[in-house]
Amino acid sequence: MPTPAPCLGPCNTAWRRAEHLRRTDGTPHDIPVTWGIPLHCAACVDRARRHLAELPELLVAISLEPLHGQRGVPTVTMNSAPTDTTPWPGQAARLMTDHIAGGLAEVTADLRGLRRLGDHPVREPGVREGQWISRTIRLLVAHIDWLLQEHPCAAESHEPARLGRALIPSGNPAAQVAAWHRAATRFTGRDKAPETKRFAPCKRCGGPWLAESRDLRLVNDEPYIECQDPDCRSLLTHAEYAHHVKDLAAQEIAARRTPVHPDGAPEETPA
Repeated sequence: MPTPAPCLGPCNTAWRRAEHLRRTDGTPHDIPVTWGIPLHCAACVDRARRHLAELPELLVAISLEPLHGQRGVPTVTMNSAPTDTTPWPGQAARLMTDHIAGGLAEVTADLRGLRRLGDHPVREPGVREGQWISRTIRLLVAHIDWLLQEHPCAAESHEPARLGRALIPSGNPAAQVAAWHRAATRFTGRDKAPETKRFAPCKRCGGPWLAESRDLRLVNDEPYIECQDPDCRSLLTHAEYAHHVKDLAAQEIAARRTPVHPDGAPEETPA
């Protein structure tokens, strides 16, 4: 039986960061690790399946962008006549769609070749793009467990590799699906939080920098609460944050009940 290994997905991002700090400067941590089955945990497989299932609707929203776009201001230089370099209407939407559709086609071609599903054209003649994308995504969803556990690139890190100054995107299918979904949600403006939450001061540094993380997720896809101060970067689960708030409230109540001398100093409690 193979030795279990930590899941490669975002569920262990906080654990990997904490482990790096533990190895480099000895900072202890109690962040639990999520084990892969054998490479990705069930939560990460479900997340990839959900992201794939949401792509067709996101691509439709991207295709509607030209209807709400507007022509930008032409650029002007000092050494030549004014030059209109404004993209043609819908160019950004078309490029984003081509990027995601091209990635879907590459992964599907790998899947068909590696699993011997038979030769099949990347794009069937006469089939509309939306229909082809929906059919392709249904195929990938049906084989998502194999893609995340047995694909030759499934063992790659989700983080891009650095080659000099260039970053090479990961070939891990889970990382690719997450990147397509993230790009589509950002393009359509759906990555913005509906409201801003106010958090208590940080437990470690006391600064007002706590926020829900977009990248660090618990097993049940609940976000960690992290300090945005680069010198602190402490992490709290929602349960730990609730306990922290409870302690702060108790301290505030105790401070209000302490008698205060007219000069502002707390009075001594009689023995």
